[in-house]
Amino acid sequence: MSAQYLRVAKTFAKAVDDLGLGITVIQENDDFSPPASGQWAEMTMLSHDTDSLGKSGAGDENTGALQISLFDADTGTLQGVLLGLADQLSAEFVHGREYTLFTDTVYINRSTRNAGRINGGFYQIDLSIEWTCYTDR
Repeated sequence: MSAQYLRVAKTFAKAVDDLGLGITVIQENDDFSPPASGQWAEMTMLSHDTDSLGKSGAGDENTGALQISLFDADTGTLQGVLLGLADQLSAEFVHGREYTLFTDTVYINRSTRNAGRINGGFYQIDLSIEWTCYTDR
């Protein structure tokens, strides 16, 4: 099977970078020290499953979920800044949107906003983005 882990991750990284959110966006395992004030985002691939579409090089169907966590170090303030960022991301990652990077196209199935919460010294809102990508073998 041809799981395109790196390609899908890079496709999402480019899509978020192209939005120009005006905050630092980190990837999984980045060496990052959270700031004392301000906002940032972290992208984490929650799942990535690969199913064969049949024999003889028919290709694979890859499905998964990407989580974009938005953080605000300024707890006790209005959540409006993070909600504005969540709105920008939700408007981008809508059902039917397609992203092509390399030779693969990633299709967005849906995005979901999860409940905001205090996590350590930060306020956090997570968006989950479900996607599908078909790849050749």
